[in-house]
Amino acid sequence: MILVAEDDAGSRTATRMFLQRSGYRVGEAADGPGTLREASLGHYDLVLLDLGLPGLDGEEVLARLRRDGALPVIVLTGRSEERERVRVLDLGADDYLVKPFSLPELEARIRAVLRRGQPAPPSSRIERGDLVIDRTAHRVELFDRQVDLTPKEFDLLAFLAGAPDQVFTREELLEHVWGSTQDWQDPATVTEHIRRLRLKLESEPSNPRWLHTVRGVGYRFADVEPQNATG
Repeated sequence: MILVAEDDAGSRTATRMFLQRSGYRVGEAADGPGTLREASLGHYDLVLLDLGLPGLDGEEVLARLRRDGALPVIVLTGRSEERERVRVLDLGADDYLVKPFSLPELEARIRAVLRRGQPAPPSSRIERGDLVIDRTAHRVELFDRQVDLTPKEFDLLAFLAGAPDQVFTREELLEHVWGSTQDWQDPATVTEHIRRLRLKLESEPSNPRWLHTVRGVGYRFADVEPQNATG
């Protein structure tokens, strides 16, 4: 998954749409603090970082990302001087692309950085108790029986199960799973997909084992045996 950190909404949207058409999952951030918040979620494979972010300078964002981990970063900037390029690379950027650039060239840089710097990919198979999710085969089994899910139901389940115990708001799930925002899509879409997943996976949808509501916040995946009803 790629994080596009760019304050210009038009450029950010164009980049996101191009990458999504190329098969990538994409998140967005419009300022420095938002970039750090998104990166801290732990779901991104690479950051496309504009240096002119408001709220926190792009170079400071890069320095903090490097202090906190080794998430690959491609810097995107209008600064073409060699000394700028050298300084940014010294700060820890994996690559540097001067605006304006072509989107196919950007994708080629992304592929190159991921090939040389990406950690071993996560297992394509997620096993959580009696539930097995095979990302490669796009298949879900429960108690050794296949469960028929729509593509978006599968994507939502795989995303949540890939980050067990982490709570996501409906807006975050819209962004990460649908590649959308509440400005374009009703967050109730997430609620409806959770409801459908519970009907297909949970023996007691109102007392779930896997898909849990965190009141006032959102949803999380956790393998917790349902509590027996009382009264």
